[in-house]
Amino acid sequence: MEIADRGLAKGTVTRAVRPRACALALGATLTMLPGVAPACGLEDPSSISVLRGTLQLAYPQALHVGTAVWQAQLEGTLPRDALALRGDLSPEARATLRLVKANAMLHRLAARMNHESDRSAHPSLAIVLLGPVLWSRFETTDGVVRPRVHVAGPEHGDVVVVTDIAVVEAISEGKLRMTDAIDRGVMRLYGSAAEVTAAHRWLADGAPR
Repeated sequence: MEIADRGLAKGTVTRAVRPRACALALGATLTMLPGVAPACGLEDPSSISVLRGTLQLAYPQALHVGTAVWQAQLEGTLPRDALALRGDLSPEARATLRLVKANAMLHRLAARMNHESDRSAHPSLAIVLLGPVLWSRFETTDGVVRPRVHVAGPEHGDVVVVTDIAVVEAISEGKLRMTDAIDRGVMRLYGSAAEVTAAHRWLADGAPR
């Protein structure tokens, strides 16, 4: 797999990877593993390790986001997972509530992006939340970001955004800038060099700050 390092923001290196190769690697690995849910690991928590491993193969250093998020939560700059502290919840109930929360936070993020961004054309984003490996897509139609939550994975031409629900929550609530998320390593972008550059410019100039 051909990888090119591009320093697009201070303190961070964003990796530009051939998106078609990544999508094929991800899809092929999942189809070879019976019983693995391709959309996310909330339906089958036992599949999360495999899904994360596959994600790391398709998008090098993707799992570094998890370490960066953990450090930010220890520092208090990102919210912790309140549901993890709920001893009264069954694993199934906790997974359901996490999916509901992710859906709400992603829609709130899209609404914030539409409010603060211009209406020019932008690349579509495939956002994967590292915790459950939950994929969603932010498509831009006539300059409007339209979220599709809980999809099978990225589509050709998408810029892949690896991040975590805590990051989405902080950005959607105006507590974290997208550029700061990238700089701190709690958000990584993947795609062709041109697509990643265009996405980074959009997120830096017009998306939530």
